[in-house]
Amino acid sequence: MKQILFLSLVVFMLFSCKKSEVPKKISNEIEIISLDASFRTIKAWDTTSITVIAKGENLSYFWEANHGDIKGNGSQIKYAAGNCCVGLNTITCRVFNETGFVEDTIQIRVKHYLDN
Repeated sequence: MKQILFLSLVVFMLFSCKKSEVPKKISNEIEIISLDASFRTIKAWDTTSITVIAKGENLSYFWEANHGDIKGNGSQIKYAAGNCCVGLNTITCRVFNETGFVEDTIQIRVKHYLDN
């Protein structure tokens, strides 16, 4: 009985956790006006707020980082990184709607938490 319940739960999770489709074509109807961070250099375990200002209709946002964690969603997120992410990290923001997308990147330097 437990195996059937577990298998049902796994199947449910696989089919209910779809990623929303982000358009794959570049749009000339969306413009990123600015992409900025409250701090461009942080110590490991600290955070910085990153905000995108964009122009267009019915905008949605997709964020990703090559190292570290993105907290939140929408036009403003928090970026956090641990000691394993020391160095220059790239955060990408993709702004999209039904016409397509535009994207930009920002780099955040993460220093060891013991550095001055």
